[in-house]
Order: sequence, then C-alpha cells, then structure tokens
Amino acid sequence: MIKEKNKKSRFEKKKKSIVQTLSEYGRTIGISFLIALVFTLLLSFHARSEMIRNLYTNVKEQQKIDRQIAKQLISQSDLTKDLKKKNYSVIMQVGLLYESAGDLKNAQYAYKLATEKAGQGVYTPFYRLAKVLTAQAKFAESEQVIKSVKDINNKKLIKFKTRAYIEMGDKYYSIGKFLSAAKSYEKSKYYYDKFARQDRFISEAIIDRIAAAYTETADLMVKSGLNSDAVRYLKKAENYRPDDFNLRYKLAIIYSDYDPIQSVKYFEPLMEERPQDIDYGVYSKALMKAANIADWEGHPAQAKYYRYKIHSLDIYVNNKVIYKNDVEIYLDSFSVRKVWFKYRLKGKYRIKNISNTNITNLYADFVLRRRGKHKQLETVNLKCAGRDFPLYSNGGFTREMPVVFGKNIFTRKELEQYVIDIYLYKDKKFKTLINTMSVPLKTIKYDKESGLN
Repeated sequence: MIKEKNKKSRFEKKKKSIVQTLSEYGRTIGISFLIALVFTLLLSFHARSEMIRNLYTNVKEQQKIDRQIAKQLISQSDLTKDLKKKNYSVIMQVGLLYESAGDLKNAQYAYKLATEKAGQGVYTPFYRLAKVLTAQAKFAESEQVIKSVKDINNKKLIKFKTRAYIEMGDKYYSIGKFLSAAKSYEKSKYYYDKFARQDRFISEAIIDRIAAAYTETADLMVKSGLNSDAVRYLKKAENYRPDDFNLRYKLAIIYSDYDPIQSVKYFEPLMEERPQDIDYGVYSKALMKAANIADWEGHPAQAKYYRYKIHSLDIYVNNKVIYKNDVEIYLDSFSVRKVWFKYRLKGKYRIKNISNTNITNLYADFVLRRRGKHKQLETVNLKCAGRDFPLYSNGGFTREMPVVFGKNIFTRKELEQYVIDIYLYKDKKFKTLINTMSVPLKTIKYDKESGLN
C-alpha cells in the first residue's frame, strides 16, 4: 500500500513537471514570436522608407527618359500636321508628348484641340491646357480656360479647378507675385471645400500656401513703408493661421510704430509662449508709448498697469530668459578620435557674457543630430553658471566645459551627416538656440579669442 502511494506521488510530481515544462515552452515560443514580430515590423518600416526614397528617385529618372524619348519622336516627324483630323485620344497623346519634351507652345495647341473634342464631363484636357498656359505665365488665358467650364457639383470638375488654381498660385509665387498667388490659392480652397470628404494634408497645404503668400505680400509692403497695408495682409494670413507665432510677432512689431496699445495686446501672449524669441526692447517701448497714450486719454490706472508691466518684465527676463545677443560661444578645441573601429566626439567650450547683467543661473544643452533632421540623437547637459560661479557682465567667461558624446560613429563619411546645436537657458521651458556647428572631420584647434558667432 505504501509502495503504491509512493508510486502515485512520484507520478503526480512527474505529471506536474511536464505541465510546467509545457507552460515554459509555450511562454518561450510566445516571447520569441513577439521579438520576431517587432523585428519584422522594424524591417518593414525601413524597407518602406527605402521604397519611397527610391520611388522619388525613379520618378525623376523616368521623367528624364520620357523627355528624351518625346524629343526623339518629335524630331522624326511633325506631329501637329493634320492634328485637327485626329481623334481625341491621339490629340491628347500628342499634347502629352510635346509637354514632356518641354515644347509648351505645341502642347498648348494640341490641348486646345482636345478641349474641343472632349466628351461631356471630361476635364483632363482643360486641366492640361490651363497648366501649360500657367507655365508660360499666360495667366489671363489660363483663368479663362478654367472659367469656361461651368461650375456644377461634380467631383471631377472640382478636382480640376482645385488643381488648376494651385498650379496658377505656385507659378505666381515663383515669380514674386505674392498677392496674385494668394488669390489663386483662395480660389483653389473655395473649390476644394466643396468636397464632402477632404484630405487633411491637402487642406493644410492649401492653407499654408495662402498664409505664406499673404505674409510675403506684407513683407513687401513693409519694405515700401506701407505699414497699414502690411497689417491688412498679415491679418488675412492670421485668419488662416491664428496660432502662427511668427505671424503674430510680425503684427506686434509693425503695430509698435503706430498703434502701441494693439502692439501690447499681441506681445503679451507671445511673451508667455516664447520669451526668448521676443525683442524685449521693442516690447518695452510699446509699453511706454501705451502708458503715455493712456495718460493723455485720461486713463491713469491703465497707464500705471503698463509701467508696472515694464518693471515686472525686467525681473522676469533677468530670471527666466537668455537672448542670443547676450552671449558668445567659443570653441577652444574639438577632437574626433578613432578608438578601434569607432569615432568619438569631444569638444571644449566656453561662454562669454556680453550683456550688461550678471548671469547667476545658466544651463547648456549640446544636441547631436543628423543634418536636416529634427530628431535628437544625443544631448549633453551642463550647468554653466550659478550663484557660486556667476557669469559676470561685459566680458565674463565661464570655465572650460568638456562635452563628450557617447554615440559611436563607424565611418568617416557618416561624420559629415551630423551637426551640434547649442542651446542655453535659465529656465528649461525657454531654451534659446545660440549656435549650430558642423562636426569637424579631424582634430582641430581654435584660437581662444575667435568666436563662432
């Protein structure tokens, strides 16, 4: 009886052990599957990005080939001969050949014939004709073609007019006729808004074009001394991009000359968003002018508020903000050392205070990134000044600061792809980009009195 119990207990232990083994085996398979899945997804993302890059390259190459072939076909015979007698499809092909070859005049002739032979609801020849007319800066003729097709609630028609007006706007913009560009883009938006289902990226692209065209128009007005007109066009741009910092900052600057109270209204929220990018001197003058106006108009409380604002901003700026013009960055040395099969980057920097205020709280971020990319690869953070080691005004230097990046770089060519952004700040929320430098390809020594700015 005892032997049977012993056998049974051994059997139970053995059975439990098998269950545990199967469980562990299943867990191992599951983990391996997840790792393989993640790895496969990463490879697929990489392959997709490579495919897109190759696709754009192939499109450019294909366009070159198409142009060469089109020129060869055109040189062999006069394709415009008896073209009026041909059917719609042949005429369109001839137009496309001439357009590919860069012969816009003959392309225009072919597309004009195609519009006369196109069936009801066929808008492609009208679009192609408007496009080649726009490319030749024949804007009035191009718009006449677009308007010749009566507006109806038809998806193909809406698409044709949207694209045609974008093409026209782009051409106007490229030759510096920004106001005409803005109006063409607005016409494009008018038609695109008729789509029941819109693509967010297309809508944003059209809006960006309109705002940019009106902003460029305003800049031309400022150069001509027409500030009131500049404000009018900037306000139009602001209607499309109400959160655009640069637009609102331009308005604040222009208003400071002839409407300081309105200028202050723009400056106040901007100062809270990005004080490091605000010209505090212009803001202070606008506040002082606004205070004087309030006094003249019999509003002493308002005048007192503006003057108090100047005082509080002085304290705020001294404690929170570092401006690009307050400092200079000096590179004492920079080395790119090859250790085994890897390059390591090391620099020694100093900061000079050229402002008239002592700096008792200052940090620096040295950010390594790829050229043309915003993604940060590595950041080295250093404290540059404090109460125990202040950065004195009018020429004070920090101690030498070694900056060593841990990123491994494996080829000399790869070094050319990297840059170092240097940010300074008193408050982490308000970082100021002071300098961007390329990574030197070999060890270099800079004279200690030669700045990078």
